Amino acid sequence: MVYLKLFLLIILFQINIVSQDISSFFKERGEIKLKFQFMDKAELNTISKIISIDEIDFQNHTAIAYSNQKQLTKFIELGYDFSPILYEQPKGILTTNNIEEAMEWDVYPTYETYVSIMQQFATDYPSLCQVYSLGTSTEGREMLFAKISDNVSQTEAEPQFFYTSTMHGDETTGYILMLHLIDYLLENYRTNATVRNLVNNLEIWINPLANPDGTYAGGNNTVLGATRYNANWVDLNRNFPDPQDGIHPDGEVYQAETLLMMEFAENHDFVMSANFHGGSEVINYPWDTWYERHPDDNWWQFVSHEYADTAQEYSPSGYMSDFNDGITNGYDWYEIAGGRQDFMNYFHHCREMTAEISNIKLVDESQLLPHWEYNYRSLLNYMEQSLMGIQGIIRDSVTNEPIVAKITVINHDEDSSEVYSNAMGRFSRPIYAGNYSIKIEASGYYTKIINGIEVANNEQNYLEINLIPTYVAVEDENKPLEFKLLQNYPNPISKNANQSNTKIKFVIPFSANNEITPIKVVVFNTLGEKIRELVNNSLSAGEYEVNFNVSNLPSGVYFYQLQSGQYFDTKKIIICD
Repeated sequence: MVYLKLFLLIILFQINIVSQDISSFFKERGEIKLKFQFMDKAELNTISKIISIDEIDFQNHTAIAYSNQKQLTKFIELGYDFSPILYEQPKGILTTNNIEEAMEWDVYPTYETYVSIMQQFATDYPSLCQVYSLGTSTEGREMLFAKISDNVSQTEAEPQFFYTSTMHGDETTGYILMLHLIDYLLENYRTNATVRNLVNNLEIWINPLANPDGTYAGGNNTVLGATRYNANWVDLNRNFPDPQDGIHPDGEVYQAETLLMMEFAENHDFVMSANFHGGSEVINYPWDTWYERHPDDNWWQFVSHEYADTAQEYSPSGYMSDFNDGITNGYDWYEIAGGRQDFMNYFHHCREMTAEISNIKLVDESQLLPHWEYNYRSLLNYMEQSLMGIQGIIRDSVTNEPIVAKITVINHDEDSSEVYSNAMGRFSRPIYAGNYSIKIEASGYYTKIINGIEVANNEQNYLEINLIPTYVAVEDENKPLEFKLLQNYPNPISKNANQSNTKIKFVIPFSANNEITPIKVVVFNTLGEKIRELVNNSLSAGEYEVNFNVSNLPSGVYFYQLQSGQYFDTKKIIICD
C-alpha cells in the first residue's frame, strides 16, 4: 500500500512538472506543431484520437501533428515524447485589398476583400448567383456561401451539390480555387456547354472559407500567421459527430463554425460534396473512422481516380501521384474521428470526399494559378457525377404530388448509404456500373420494388416512380404497379411455318380507381412505318400475352412498342428465314 501511494505521488509530481513545461509552448500561439515516433499503424490510430495528425512517414515511423495545450498534456501523460517544430513564417506571400487584383486569382485577398468579392458575384450575376452569410465564426467573421443555379431565386427539383474549403485555416490553396471556381462558372455560363449543363441541372453551393479565423489569425490584412485550428484552438475537422466515436469524439463542445455547418447540412439535401485541404496531394474517400469499406467503394475508387487522373494529365510529373496513384481510403491512411467527410456520408446520406490538393499548405501566390490549371477540369468532372447513376422523381399516383421517400439499393446498401428524395420528389443515387434492384419506401404509401435497373459509369438512368397511397384499397399488394414491356420470345424468330409465332408480354399497372387503361401494341419496320397493330383496347391491370405471326414479313429488324398515354416502351425483334 505504501509503495502504491509513493507511485501515485511520483506520477502526480510528473504531471505537475509536465503542465508547467507545456505552458511555455503556448505563450504566443494556441497550437504547436510537433514530431513524434510510432511503432505501427494501430498505435498511430490511437494517437490520432489525442492529437491532430498531419503528415506520416511510414518508412521511418515518424509523424507530424498539431496540438493544443489540453491535447499535448494528455499526449505526454500517456508517455509519448515529441520534438516541437518551430513555426516558420512563409516569405513572399502577397495579400491585396484591391478587388480587381484579387480576381486575377494570383494573390490572396484581405478578409474584407474576400467579403467584397463574394458580394460582387451576386451583384454581377443576380440571375445566377446569390450569396448568404449563415452566421459568424468564433471571432465574428462571416461564414459565406454562394448558391449558383440557372433559376437561383427558385427552389427546383434538382440535385444539390456542395464544395467547401479551408476548414484548416492554414491550408489555403482550396480557398482561392473555390473563389476562382465561382467566377469561372458564372463567367462561362453562356459560352461553355459543360458549365451550362452543370448550372442548369444542379443547385451548386460553394463555401470558399470554412475557418476564416484560422486563415486570418494574423489579422484581416494578411494570411501570414494562419493557423490550422480555429480561434478556440480546436481542430474543426475533428469536431463533428462520428459514426463510431459518438457525438463529441474530440472532447470539445461544438464550435460556432461546426454548428453552422451542421445546420447548413440539415437544411439541404446534398447528393455529393467535397472538402478541400492541403499538406498532401491525394483524394481521400470514405471511411476515415473505421476499416469497413463503404458499400460504394468501387464507385468511390472510380470517381477518385477520375479526379486524380485528370489532374495528373494537366500538371507536372509527380503531382497527385502518391499513395494508390493519387487516391487513398481514409482509414488505410490513418484513422480520424469527428471528421467532416464521415459526418456528411453517414448522417446526411451524402457522398463527400476530402481532396488534398497541394503538398504545401500556404502556397506562394505564384502557385495559385498553376494549381487551378491542375484541378479545374477535375472539379467540373466531380460535379457532373452527381447527375449520373440512378436519378429520378417520386410522386403520389393519385395526386401527382412529390414524395419524400427512402430509396434503398437491395442487397447493397448499409452504413447509411441509402438516399432520400427531396421535398420536390427528386432523388439521385450515384453508383458504380451494374444491374440493381431498388426499394422505395414512404410513410403512408405501399412499398415499391423495381428490378433490373441497368447503370453505366458516367451515364444517367432516369426513373419516374409513382407510389400508391395506403388509403387506396389494394386487395393484392403484389398487383403490378408499373408498365412493363418484356422482350419477345423466341427472338430471333424464324419465318418457318411451324415456328413463325413469337410471344410478346406486357404488364399494365394497377390504377388508383382500378380503371381500365387504353393500350396499344404496334410493330414498326426500320423506316418507322407501322406494319402491324397487335393490340388496341382498354384493359384492366395485369399481365398480358399476345402472339405475333411473322410468316408473311420479310426478314430483317423490326420494333414493337407498348403505348399508353404518355408511356412508351420499345423492344427489338429479329426475323430470319
